[in-house]
Amino acid sequence: MDRSIAPEIKNQIELTKLNVEKEMVNGVEVNYVNGGSAPLLKLELVYNAGSKYQPQPLVASLAFDILRDGSKKINGKSFKEAINGLGVYYGMDVSKDFGTLSFFVLERNLSQLLDLVKDVITDPNLPQDEFNRLRQKEKNEFLVDSEKTSFLARQRFAEVLFNESEYGQVAHHQDFDTIEYQMSKSFVYDYIVNAPFKLLVSGSVSNQSKIVFKSFLESLEINTKAIKKQAKKCNPINELHTISKDSEQCSVMLGKLLPGKTHPDYHQISITNALFGGYFGSRLMQNIREEKGWTYGIHSTIINYEEVTSLVISSDVLQDKGNDTLQEIKKEISRLQNELMSTKELDILKNYLKGSLLKGFDGAFEQIDRFFSVDSFGLDWSYYDDYIKTIETITPKEIQKISTQYLKWEDFVFVKVGGKHA
Repeated sequence: MDRSIAPEIKNQIELTKLNVEKEMVNGVEVNYVNGGSAPLLKLELVYNAGSKYQPQPLVASLAFDILRDGSKKINGKSFKEAINGLGVYYGMDVSKDFGTLSFFVLERNLSQLLDLVKDVITDPNLPQDEFNRLRQKEKNEFLVDSEKTSFLARQRFAEVLFNESEYGQVAHHQDFDTIEYQMSKSFVYDYIVNAPFKLLVSGSVSNQSKIVFKSFLESLEINTKAIKKQAKKCNPINELHTISKDSEQCSVMLGKLLPGKTHPDYHQISITNALFGGYFGSRLMQNIREEKGWTYGIHSTIINYEEVTSLVISSDVLQDKGNDTLQEIKKEISRLQNELMSTKELDILKNYLKGSLLKGFDGAFEQIDRFFSVDSFGLDWSYYDDYIKTIETITPKEIQKISTQYLKWEDFVFVKVGGKHA
């Protein structure tokens, strides 16, 4: 080997995608991603029980919160001790579309964990005093959050971008007084107890583990007639929405609806967004943070829900720079639309995107997340192959075209909270 010659730099990347084993057991779709040497498993029960299914704000989040109390058989402190005794880390998460119970467990404790899980999802305890305690706790946290301009901006932004849709439903102070215990209890029985779910299992999945999972699923009485909810269409209010607040900073949030993951232009839109505001070297970061020093960070993100996809640009800026920030964002969009980017800038972006993608496939736990994020839209692993191909082949001209087509300023919704209003 001649060490005086530098090794060849290869920009081509190839993802090591683990095999996904899919099967139906007793009306439950199971997805196994096997990888890793440690005998550790991550299991997720994903229900169609997100906030879009709730009759009013807070119902879903409090429903999943009181599930933490365990079952009628083992509850309260005893349930927590039983879970901790197995060395299990668990979480309960509610998004707009899904409610998820997730657990990390050593393989040797899987059977005992599933016994506890079965009791929780078939005969939950749901104590009313715990509901009241959690409601008060969330109310106190809400009051603290309501003093933050960034929180108020997120709340208003969701309401005006997803106007008239369940996706725009957010909690207000009065909701903590109108929500009743029976609402969250009914939600649990309507959308979790005996309801169908998707089971995601990742980690070191042995044949013995699969037998244990099969036995667990076959012991459940699943109501396969549950219907998925269709959200109402969004009707964005395309104007500037301001909230006056005496604050040391100003929070701005703006965005628009975009085509979703199944659209043929989606990969190009995603790459264009990364250039615009999706990473540390982005146009917005260079302008608003590095050159002007108005913020610690500004980000542009594409958020995908089941039925709607949105572009969200957000930043906390100096008190008197809210309006100026919006104008600078407009200028950066205009630059994308009217000036071709340099090959050098495009190469830097491509290398970042490739590295980021590789990081997202580093291990079975990461891969199950990548898989679910496409599988829930009826896509498969080829989605990522197409993405890599788009990264390799996209041109400055195509980015200019995408910017012109999908970043029309008149389609944006704007929210500004705090600071000085013109």
